[in-house]
Amino acid sequence: MMRPRFALSRIVVVLIAVALSPAAGWSQQQRGVTPPRAASDSAAVARELERRFGAGLTHQGLLDQLRQSGLSRAQVRSRLQQMGYDPSLADRYFDAIERGAELPTDQTDEQLVEALRRIGVIELPPLDIGVSDSLLGDTLALAEPGETGEPEIFGAAVFRRRSAEFEPIRTGPAPPNYRIGPGDEISLVLTGDVELAYLLPVNREGYLVIPDVGQVFVNGLTLAQLEDRLYDRLGRVYSGVRRGADATTRFMVSLGRTRMNQVYVIGDVVRPSAYAVDALATVFHALYLAGGPNDNGSFRRIEVRRGGEVVQTVDLYDYLIRGDDSSDIRLEHGDIIFVPPVSRRITVTGLVRRPAIYEAAPDDDLRDLIRYAGGFQPDADIRRVQIDRILPPSQRSPGIDRGIVDVDLAALADSAGEPIPVYDGDIVQVFGVSLERRNRVTVTGNVRRPGLYEWHPGMTLGELIERAQGLREEAYLARAHIHRLVETDSTRRLIQVSLHPESDGTSAHEIELADRDSVVVFSRAGLRTPRYVSISGFVKRPGTYELSEGMTIQDLVLAAGGFTEGADVTTAELARLPQPWERTQQIAIVYRVPLGPMPGDTADLPLRAATPAQEGGDPYLPDWWPHPGEVVLKHGDRVFIRRAPGYEQPRTVTITGEVLRPGTYVLQKRQERLTELIERAGGLTPEAYAPGLRLHRKGTLVATNLPLALRDRGGRYDLTLEADDSLHVPVYDPTVLVTGAVTFESRVLYEAGKGLNHYLKRAGGLTERADRRRITVTYMDGERAAMSRFLGLFSRAPRIEPGATIYVPAKSEDEGGVNWDALLTRTTAILGTLATVLLAVDRLQH
Repeated sequence: MMRPRFALSRIVVVLIAVALSPAAGWSQQQRGVTPPRAASDSAAVARELERRFGAGLTHQGLLDQLRQSGLSRAQVRSRLQQMGYDPSLADRYFDAIERGAELPTDQTDEQLVEALRRIGVIELPPLDIGVSDSLLGDTLALAEPGETGEPEIFGAAVFRRRSAEFEPIRTGPAPPNYRIGPGDEISLVLTGDVELAYLLPVNREGYLVIPDVGQVFVNGLTLAQLEDRLYDRLGRVYSGVRRGADATTRFMVSLGRTRMNQVYVIGDVVRPSAYAVDALATVFHALYLAGGPNDNGSFRRIEVRRGGEVVQTVDLYDYLIRGDDSSDIRLEHGDIIFVPPVSRRITVTGLVRRPAIYEAAPDDDLRDLIRYAGGFQPDADIRRVQIDRILPPSQRSPGIDRGIVDVDLAALADSAGEPIPVYDGDIVQVFGVSLERRNRVTVTGNVRRPGLYEWHPGMTLGELIERAQGLREEAYLARAHIHRLVETDSTRRLIQVSLHPESDGTSAHEIELADRDSVVVFSRAGLRTPRYVSISGFVKRPGTYELSEGMTIQDLVLAAGGFTEGADVTTAELARLPQPWERTQQIAIVYRVPLGPMPGDTADLPLRAATPAQEGGDPYLPDWWPHPGEVVLKHGDRVFIRRAPGYEQPRTVTITGEVLRPGTYVLQKRQERLTELIERAGGLTPEAYAPGLRLHRKGTLVATNLPLALRDRGGRYDLTLEADDSLHVPVYDPTVLVTGAVTFESRVLYEAGKGLNHYLKRAGGLTERADRRRITVTYMDGERAAMSRFLGLFSRAPRIEPGATIYVPAKSEDEGGVNWDALLTRTTAILGTLATVLLAVDRLQH
């Protein structure tokens, strides 16, 4: 507990040391030299920026921060100058904002980053810097307003947001009570006998040096006092300078550029430090630069110390609540603004206009706190104002540290009554009025103006409907419901009424309503079961459609976008559900409905046919004139538009390779054969190898025998082609490919009459793991053959043809045969073990 006190004493010592040597600090800031403490702050800020933005804040990041701040170039320059920095530090970024100039490519300047942070352009979360290393310390540990959802300290947001609200006014004449000091610039203009103009700085000793006049001591003078003094001094040099109407030379003196004062903001503020401010700056401006009071700082007892004395005590509530800034005095060089800790804070929540945490002055009571909070909201229940209070130590007992105080309504309303005291830590809760409403009735449903209406004794249902501007056209008149509250048990009783006039001898207008009745008027459209029909098949937009009264099949086809190509435009198939009232074996009734001219008499059909379409024109766009004979659809009907019996999409096949005219061909008839296609393709070329024809159908190779097909046209080998078949006629291949479990995978020259063994030997023979029993041969036309057995004892090898592929598979791991060496080794080991056991048993017996 002693370390924070020691750290605070060190801060006070440092501030006193700085205050005793203002010239040194002033010269450093004027020269733009960062003092050692500020350098430490800059390093900490740089570390924090690197943590938040990655490897340092980029130039684009600085540009974005300036853009988001909403400050103009002039405001940023003014603030930089007040803080003792070069005013042009940020000019290159404003050039990029205003004129689109290119951003610099070098690394960002730490001094610029620190300067922008100190003037409020860059905002960071709390920095991890010890108090002993920096005056910043943990005074930055205030969360942004509204982030936590907890009540905010009243007035804190004023100092958190970026604003020019507290900027000193530098335009217009200087205030009459402004006192001139070192660093000010005085404008002196003489007219008449002489025409002269001077801009004269006030030096450190407080003198003006006027050419031909000499030194004039002006420190501490107002402009009016300076004018009186110049009448005497200028009159000695210029004879025309004198008071009165006979003066032949007149002069005018005004304030040019104002000086910069160094002030100190210490205590419980967000950023305690020394600040260079304009000579016109006030207490509010310095507090804004320091971020305002922190969580522990007082808003009501801010002291301005000058020359060791308190010259002003500022209560920020005067400005924040009443707009009174009379206590906001102008600061002088070396002034100290001290923010002491808060003494009493009270939280006001609930239905007040400004719920927040308020600081109470010594003589404030509950009425003052409610006034600070803007008074009660309209829905506040002032009969129930409650204080949640931390009990004083003398009133506490084990487990009881808090208490509840209900404030008397009469005491709160009597402004002249006894004060209602509040204590530090109190939470004042203002509750709202009850949401329950009396003297009302509710009407919902199919009326033109549903909602709440005032109830009065004797009010009838007809009067309520009339006040709701009547029933809608879709209102269900047979029955409406009145829900009435039974006060004895808080249940609701249902009352059924008819809205038909005098349906049972009683008019609805005569039914009397009770307080808090709820009337429900139903809608016929809402009660009606949705009715739908569906259509599928050869229409453009198949699907389900809402059934309209009188809709026919023709109307449904039009709603579905009409026919697509290939549709049967003469007939539709209609599936209708039987009546659901009885269970039968029939679950649907199917009709074929003519849509156009049909041969024969259709009078015996259970459904009447529509009018035939006009002949000619687009066959898929019939002229359907309305006719009473059209079939009217019912709920649940399903309509199918089938394909026209004679409609076929063009079917194509492709032939490549050794034919005279390879390409894609459209099949001319349903049963077009292989030889017919080859004939249409111009026949085979001399280089074609007919036995090697390959036919692919739906990605699968189909075995063929073109030589037999050519000899027996229309026979079993002359295959019927199907849509998307692909044929390839290869050239003659005089080799045989031998692959798989052979010594050398290779192509062997085909020799007529040679068998399988010949080609296996030419490939180096079989490997040890070759499975001769499963050798397969694939021919060029896709046919495959495998090894076979003759009489169960002798192997028969398949024939070999040019272009064939011989594949020798390898045996699997579990098909390797008997390993006699391993079997003999294991048998020997088992017998030896058995002999040892028998010998041991025999010895035990003897």
